[in-house]
Amino acid sequence: MAEKYGEDVEWLERDHDKLIEQILEEEENLITNHRQHIDEVVSIVKDEMSLLNVVDKPGSDIEKYVEDLDKVLLNKISIISKLREQLLNFHKHLKTEEEMSTLHKSITAQEIEKST
Repeated sequence: MAEKYGEDVEWLERDHDKLIEQILEEEENLITNHRQHIDEVVSIVKDEMSLLNVVDKPGSDIEKYVEDLDKVLLNKISIISKLREQLLNFHKHLKTEEEMSTLHKSITAQEIEKST
């Protein structure tokens, strides 16, 4: 990061401000998507309960149960993966913002030392 910005505080500040805006937007999206994810998971759990109720009955089609359960599990994996990907990107941006803030403090401290 220091190599990218050198001692150009203005460039760093502009990029930092843009990143902060992006983080705030991503935060809202992440929270919204997490709520939607929970709704989807609740729906999936209901589907799983239905599958279990059907397979518990005598003479149930175990082959259909296996196929349906596989579909449900693949769906779970998909929605978890999507939310996790969004979460990891958000976390990466938080870490970048932290690095930028630290660099800004360091450059500012160096400038103060030079001027005294």
